Amino acid sequence: MELKQLEFFLVACECGSLGKAAAKLYTSQPNVSKVIRSLEQELGDILFERTSRGLKLTPYGKSIFEYASNIVKNANLITNTEHNKSKNTFYLSTYQSNIIAQLLVELYKKHKDISIEHRQGTVEEILIHVEHGISEIGILYVSQKQINAFLNVAAAKKLDFIILGKLSPCIYAGPNSPLYTKDAVTVNELKNLRYVRGLNDFFSLEDELSQTGLGLINTAAAFQPAVCTNSEYLSINLLAQTDLVDIGIDLSYPKLQQYNLKSLSVAGMGPTLTLGYVRENGRELSPYAKKLIANIQQLLEP
Repeated sequence: MELKQLEFFLVACECGSLGKAAAKLYTSQPNVSKVIRSLEQELGDILFERTSRGLKLTPYGKSIFEYASNIVKNANLITNTEHNKSKNTFYLSTYQSNIIAQLLVELYKKHKDISIEHRQGTVEEILIHVEHGISEIGILYVSQKQINAFLNVAAAKKLDFIILGKLSPCIYAGPNSPLYTKDAVTVNELKNLRYVRGLNDFFSLEDELSQTGLGLINTAAAFQPAVCTNSEYLSINLLAQTDLVDIGIDLSYPKLQQYNLKSLSVAGMGPTLTLGYVRENGRELSPYAKKLIANIQQLLEP
């Protein structure tokens, strides 16, 4: 059971409808429905009755409401207590990225006394982690078309978003992909590819590509993944050993070649992705966070 599931459950209780809950959570109604349904599946019982007048808690839903409220209410206190006990631990959340992974490896090699607690997730999950003190910073990127919605979400959660740079989308491919010998791919070519993708994210990169006006109309049909996972190990192995490709951010890193993968630019796509990090309003960063951010900025230099 995840904190996100309980938060969505409580907001749905407060709002009385999936639509109103989605608006308050700055996400989509299908996403709220999916998260609550996954919670019901984990608990093995129904939480809401769907009526013509909205959502109504079932007797079982009422029985766990107070427990869920207490868990969410105390989550920040619990995590902050752990942080205070572990001064030498660097807590962070990031989007799926082997580049970030390599930078964390280098950070550890230079600071052997450090402990690193790294979480990988969607933009929504990263925001929740930082909001509740589970992570000190969250590194992520957002498409230009969704930046305003994202900033509203961050502000509502009392988070700062510090921009590190603007980058372009790219395609990652391995030697078994027909694209491997190319340096670039057109937007129209993307429709014919098979993908490995992360778990569903309201702030999706597919949305940015589908609205370029360069040939993609139906996002769901064009980017239907063959494999959907939040495991970076599985993603890398699929890219290296099959014809699947991935959509990512064009942030080059020399050691990416150790996986025998290459990145291809998307023709006609400029720097429409904003890379940055979130932190609690006004929070002073730890030396480890500052070092990691400085290393990312170094990669962004021309």
